[in-house]
Amino acid sequence: MCSRLQAGFTLVELIAVITIIGLLAAVAGPKFIGNAVFETRGAQGTLLAALRYAQKTAVAQRRVVYLNLNTSSRVLCLGYTLNCSSAVIDPATQVAYSKTLPSSVTLGATHATLGFDGLGRPVPNANASYSVQNATDLSESPRTIEVEAETGYVR
Repeated sequence: MCSRLQAGFTLVELIAVITIIGLLAAVAGPKFIGNAVFETRGAQGTLLAALRYAQKTAVAQRRVVYLNLNTSSRVLCLGYTLNCSSAVIDPATQVAYSKTLPSSVTLGATHATLGFDGLGRPVPNANASYSVQNATDLSESPRTIEVEAETGYVR
């Protein structure tokens, strides 16, 4: 015959286990459903970081730096020329700054090539807009990045 202390789990133990399972399901569950949403957010972050790095490099070196975005191949590069033949060096890898965005995203751009002058202003001096959208779920609204004319503010 079992004593009362060995009959099962306490209420505190059951609540703790249910809480841990619930937290794991909330955090890890979306990863199992699909990662296209995460790739879309990551692609937006990569493009945003590249635009800001181009602007900061242009100001620091007092020369024009261009971001060239190929929307069909999803490749972006930074260079001192329009076609990135004279490339900006990526500080993380010490090679030419070039990034390939995931195939699960669709890109749109008002200016496929956008430069920043030594004062951080966009070249051509006009508003620029970039959109990153999940290619597998078009019902999800696109994530946009705006570059303001005259100031070059990237948001």
